[in-house]
This record gives sequence, structure tokens and C-alpha cells, in this order.
Amino acid sequence: MGKTECTSLVLLAALLGCGDDDAREMGTFTQTGLTGISGGTGDGGADDSTSGGFEDSGGTGLKLDVEAMSAGDEGGPDGCESLVDEADVGPKPQDIIVVVDNSGSMSAEASFVQQQMNSFSVQIGAANIDSHIVLISAYPSSDAGVCIDPPLGSGGCPADDNNAPGFVHIGASVGSNDALQQIISHYPEYSQYLRQTAVTHIVVVTDDDSDLGAPEFISQMAGLSPHLSEFKFHGIIAPEDLVAACLNGTTCCGLAADQGTVYQQLIATTGGVEGNLCEQQFQPIFQAVAQQVIGGATLSCSWEVPEPPAGEEFDKDEVNIEFDDGQGGTLQIGRVDDPSLCGGVADGWYYDDPNAPSVITVCPQTCTKIQGFAQAEISIIFGCATIPAG
Repeated sequence: MGKTECTSLVLLAALLGCGDDDAREMGTFTQTGLTGISGGTGDGGADDSTSGGFEDSGGTGLKLDVEAMSAGDEGGPDGCESLVDEADVGPKPQDIIVVVDNSGSMSAEASFVQQQMNSFSVQIGAANIDSHIVLISAYPSSDAGVCIDPPLGSGGCPADDNNAPGFVHIGASVGSNDALQQIISHYPEYSQYLRQTAVTHIVVVTDDDSDLGAPEFISQMAGLSPHLSEFKFHGIIAPEDLVAACLNGTTCCGLAADQGTVYQQLIATTGGVEGNLCEQQFQPIFQAVAQQVIGGATLSCSWEVPEPPAGEEFDKDEVNIEFDDGQGGTLQIGRVDDPSLCGGVADGWYYDDPNAPSVITVCPQTCTKIQGFAQAEISIIFGCATIPAG
């Protein structure tokens, strides 16, 4: 692919908005447009008198709008030819792994999970969040098995409720103490449904503790994939020592098998939601988890590297990123070789793996700048020598 015949993937996104009274100004960005960049008015900025600035989106209704363009249109550095492909951008996708203890003492809790899973997914969907849910649990042939009805499940209960990619059921029997091990051991079966650019949530429902410690689980998750080195952990567990529970006459006495101390450590470490299994009230707990999922879905600042057009080859050193304000002003974002170098540049982007890149991420300060505008255009341009960040 020649230097003058570049191909770009153009992503048009409705970006997260600021409040109506927010006179927000970040770097060269203001709510009245982009300043000090190419295009726009003679001084390099957007003409406030004619543009009226960016509209405030209010932070809702994030939806990709793809304009039709044909190869041959000017776009990208050095007048590269551009080609528009469709891709979803907006709030970060959310991947949720739910694990249900199938031991005999959990039959009532399994029923509660079945009742709440659909309302949980509907609540997330109503917020326009792109979610994938993976359930690890035995089917109802086990006393404490689970099968999910439509709309989340496929309608094949009690034998098969898989409805990929939005819902995948790994039919494995989860013991009292091995919920965390099940997440690790079954990863090859569900890994294709987890996305590198998504936020990962884990929800464990059990009346016991884990044989695998919290530090070991965190380390093993990171070993599965780099993007799993960070996750949010939520648990519906027994929150108190059982001897103390019986002495104090609380509901955990006789209902729980053991205090979920390992799960409490994971919840505290990752900032997740802790639900009291002994109260047997699952609806408010699933609501709280859903709110964490929705609240964490800020605009994505990472994109998977798209496949090059037919007949073209990907060259990691011939990729560029542009931001377009929609008013004739554009900002070329240069690449840094490592995220640790972001602090030394005004704006930048980097690969997840410089040797075998699969994800493009903009630097934190650049991500912050694009979070306040109603609509913008991000172009991932292939075929031109990569511009370094300055």
C-alpha cells in the first residue's frame, strides 16, 4: 500500500456530553470547537459566530452514525484516499461473568438468580450498554441448576438457553468452594465472547468461601489475557462469621456454609458490590450491580485494530489517528511507543502490544478531551507512515 493511497476507517460517534452550565475547556478543546488546529477559520480554530460550538449531548443516547463515503474522497494525512467502514463506538462495552454455586444448599438461591437475570440484562440494555453475559452454572438437572428464559436466554430451557453472543451458558457444575477456579478453567470455552475493549465484571453467588485466594485469582486472571488484569468483582455471599451469626441470632446462622472472606477481599480490592445472601433479597443486589455496570460505561477510548480492506496488508507502522470536530477543523494524534510516554506529549495514542497490535488506545489526556462533545469523528487511517506524537 503506497504512501499516497491510504485507507481510513472513519468512526462517527455521539460523544459524552457536559452539563448545560459547564463552561468546559480542556487543552485546545472548548465547547465552542477546536482551536489551534488545521482547518476551520483563518486562525486555525472553529468560527464561533457561525458554528455555535458543539452541542451538549447530555451524556445519553450515544449511538454511532455512519456516513456513506466512497473510496477516493480526501481524508487523512497527505491527502490519503479514504474508505468508510461501519463500526460501533460509544460507551465502553461491558462483559459480565456470573457464577452460581450449584451445591445442594443453594437450590433456593438458584431460583432467585433465574428470576433476576432477565431484569438485570433489560436494565443494562435500556441504558444502551453493549453487554455480553457469560453464565457458569449447571442446568436444572442439578438441584441448584439454572436456565434463563427469553429475552436473555434463547427459549430452550431446561436443556439449552444459549443465545450468543449476548448470552452464553457454560453448563458446568460449580461446587461450594471452586467458583473462582471454574472461571479460570472454563476460559477457553467463553473467551471468544469477551472483548479486549470491554470492562469485565464478575458476579459470584455462593453460600460458602473460595479455596483459591484473592491474590492468586487476580494473578491467574491477568495470565489469561492482559485486558483481564483489571475487573470489577461483585458477590452475593455470606458476609459474617457463622459462629458469631449463631451467637447473635442473625439470618446467616444455619443458612450459610461459611463466610465469603475471599470474595470480600476481591470486592474491596476492585470496588464492587457486596450483597448479603442471608437476606435472600436478590433484586436490589442485582440492581446495584447493574448500576455499577451502567455507571462505568464512559466513552470508549480504545478500538480494536480493524481488518484492512480486501487486497491490502496491515503495517503497524503505517497507521494514523485523526480527530475531526465536524466543522472543518482536524487534529492529527501522533503515536507514542509506550503508554508511560503519554505524559510527555500533548496528545497521543499507543498499541496494546507494539509487536503484535490488536488494540489502539488514546492517551488519558486525549481521552479526557473527547469526553465532552456531542459529536465527533475519529479516523483510523491505514497506509501512511505513522506520525509520532510531539
